Amino acid sequence: MTQPDPTPKAPRTPRPKLGFHTDQAERIRAAYLGTRPHLPPSTFGEFLEAAVLEKIERLEAEHHNGRAWDAPAEGDIKSASQTNVGRWNRA
Repeated sequence: MTQPDPTPKAPRTPRPKLGFHTDQAERIRAAYLGTRPHLPPSTFGEFLEAAVLEKIERLEAEHHNGRAWDAPAEGDIKSASQTNVGRWNRA
């Protein structure tokens, strides 16, 4: 009979979920699968996070003297329907 693990598991810290809609989903998934043999193991979410952070670091270097911007307050980021911007609102 297997004994239960007496080591208590640390509670998981909830992380904010980010999401987006794209017509490039197949391309993104293909890049993830195509690079898995060449990159350190990661989940799909970790792959997406690394790609986004790479872009953010470039933007910080180009537009903010290499410094991170202050975190936005809750509600600062508006949806495309609230701002009328984004690829879905282009003519």
